[in-house]
Amino acid sequence: MEGDAGASRLNPTGGLPPADDSTDGDSTDGEVVTEAPAESAPEVQTSPVDRPSRMSRGWFVAIFAVLLVLAAGVGTGGYLALHSHDHNVAAARAEDQAMAAAKDCVSATNAPDPATMAASVQKIVDCSTGDFGAYAKMMAPMMVEAYQAANIKVDVTDMRAGVERHNPDGSIDVLVAFRFRAPSNPDTQNQEIGLRLRALMAPEDGRYKIAKLDPVMS
Repeated sequence: MEGDAGASRLNPTGGLPPADDSTDGDSTDGEVVTEAPAESAPEVQTSPVDRPSRMSRGWFVAIFAVLLVLAAGVGTGGYLALHSHDHNVAAARAEDQAMAAAKDCVSATNAPDPATMAASVQKIVDCSTGDFGAYAKMMAPMMVEAYQAANIKVDVTDMRAGVERHNPDGSIDVLVAFRFRAPSNPDTQNQEIGLRLRALMAPEDGRYKIAKLDPVMS
């Protein structure tokens, strides 16, 4: 009995089965070594940068086109601004010339005394044109005689001029306002008289001349 029991203990019924020689795994001293499963290769992820979409290219082209349009707009705006600036400078220069010519010619119609009237009349003829020029030539001798006969003396105390409008033909309307005293007239020798005249200044021979002169009633 003990022999049987001893045999049973040495060879238990539920022991491990003998190793199979057909198994691919390597064995060392009867131990079975199982190969670990090979790790799967990591998946390669493709970033959007590697494959740009058509939409991205379209946006780039659209933005580039907008930038070109903006650049063209800035260039055009700069040209128009420069052209407008040049036009404004030319208009301001023309106004200054027209106002100066109007004041100079109106001053000649108010000569200080008979001794200077002859020179003033010639100046009026030179600074006038059109209908006013023809009228000045006709009235010049009469003005000299009237000054000499009445011994007229005039003292202009103030004169100002301002542009009223630019006309399509290039002429400029200038309003001339001035004040004067007439010491030779006993009734008004101590009084200042104010007058306003509208002068139509027309360009001629590179300068402005009076083409028409009308009184402006208050």
